[in-house]
Amino acid sequence: MLHALPASEDLVLRYERMLERYLEVPLAVVCTTESTGLDPEHEAVMALVRASDGPVVSGDGETPPDPSLVALEIAAVAAWPLRDPSGRTIGALGVIDHEPRYWTGEDLGTIADLAEGCSGEMAHLRGRADAERQAQRAQELGRRSRVLLALSEGLSSTRTLDDIAFAVERVAVDQLECLHGAIWLLRTARDASDTDRLHHVCDPSGGWVSAAINADLPVTMGNPAGEVVLTGRSLVFATRAEQNARPYDLDLSRQVGETRVFMPLGLGRTFGVLALVWEGQQDLSAEHRVTIATLASYVSQAVQRAELLEERELVSTTLQAAMLPRLPQVSALELTARYRPAAARDRVGGDWYDAVVTHSGSTDVMIGDVSGHDIAAAAVMGEVRSMLRAFSFGHDGSPASNVAQLDQALDSFGIDRFASLLYVRAEQPDGTGQRRLSWTNAGHFPPLVVRPDGSAGLLEDPMGADLVLGVDATSERRDRTALVPEGSVLLLFTDGLVERRGECVTAGLRRLRDAAAEHHGKAPDALLDGLFADLVGEGNEDDVAVLAVGLTA
Repeated sequence: MLHALPASEDLVLRYERMLERYLEVPLAVVCTTESTGLDPEHEAVMALVRASDGPVVSGDGETPPDPSLVALEIAAVAAWPLRDPSGRTIGALGVIDHEPRYWTGEDLGTIADLAEGCSGEMAHLRGRADAERQAQRAQELGRRSRVLLALSEGLSSTRTLDDIAFAVERVAVDQLECLHGAIWLLRTARDASDTDRLHHVCDPSGGWVSAAINADLPVTMGNPAGEVVLTGRSLVFATRAEQNARPYDLDLSRQVGETRVFMPLGLGRTFGVLALVWEGQQDLSAEHRVTIATLASYVSQAVQRAELLEERELVSTTLQAAMLPRLPQVSALELTARYRPAAARDRVGGDWYDAVVTHSGSTDVMIGDVSGHDIAAAAVMGEVRSMLRAFSFGHDGSPASNVAQLDQALDSFGIDRFASLLYVRAEQPDGTGQRRLSWTNAGHFPPLVVRPDGSAGLLEDPMGADLVLGVDATSERRDRTALVPEGSVLLLFTDGLVERRGECVTAGLRRLRDAAAEHHGKAPDALLDGLFADLVGEGNEDDVAVLAVGLTA
């Protein structure tokens, strides 16, 4: 199974059940490169996926099967790689049949979607396990003494390099009784191959002037920071005179303090230097040096964590952008959308939107919110959107019928997440100047219509919305209809646009209605720009997704 990952056995069993149930195969394969005690079938599939670094499909009777499969009496296999956020193959997910089988496009699409979802959940599990291990380590070290605890607390909440620089100065002064503390880093701590220059990460308070003067240092033996990076060993000078006796090339015009320590930063390899200076001469005991080394270790972890958060944000943003659809170009409709992730989270979540042109010529637009604000929620969101897109394109059912099928599929596949959804169908123009809309609402906000005359209002149903997805797959789904004048703009939105902490949602809906009315007459793209400027701040607490549908003639 997924060795050393929390809750990993449940993850494997869940995905194996989904594969076996949906594809009706005798054996599903979900394993990672870390898995131990695998049976021969799992090992064979894992080896093929690792060798190809891509999908492995055989069994149509025309392509000769791999000899390793023949030896195991495997006649058909379809497997996809599981990947970590960097794209590295970390496992395999697929199915095996002992009889020849032609895998349909739907079969392969299902396996690919499940592999993507499983990869996302693995990334979430790994990230959570890493965070838990770091927190446990910090807690164990913190119990050693009051000082070590203070060091840990001083750096535990940092998220950026500026945060770390400020915390180092404060911890050094308050806990170690230093005059100043600062860090110098290579251009990137994640790639120590760039060893040309060290750069001072300036404390926003700007206290240590001499550090700012010597902010950019070559990685040579001509300065203490460069020497520490090259040797990987700390330097301790009892006095400034002892340091200045070395042939260092430094600007000493604003030099302060006496005793100074330069500690390497890095976990495995050096990517920077921690510098501490005391006003007077210090007798650094063994315990004191252990405390300094602990601070250096904490700073190293904080730097790597800050870079990891930046990298994770980039990966999450890229993932979210990749999962959001390209809206179709449709005659008599103008479609545009906006998505802004929550500022304080992974910048990825379960908000989504989509638009599908059906065989009949109508256009189905939809927006939803899967519970959660993490990569796992985004993975489920991708599954929900993909399934609903397939139902919309491949079936002639009404919005309520398609959403009912989606709810049943989620239940059948064991996807245990709640999700709200608004699904609207816009019929083609009929020459009357009115556009017929039909929609179904699964626990979501109703659509808002901005009419050409400047009025704006929700298309509400006196009976209220239907049940959210993921609660009862047998619950009734109802279609609603309305005629809307051409020239109107239909807005579908998620809760982040209208909900505020400590405020009734009615106030948020009223604010949206008033803002939409103020921007009436604008094209959908300009309308959304205006709404986001008015309603969505830079520090939004929740994800925001809005889909605008201009009902042109």
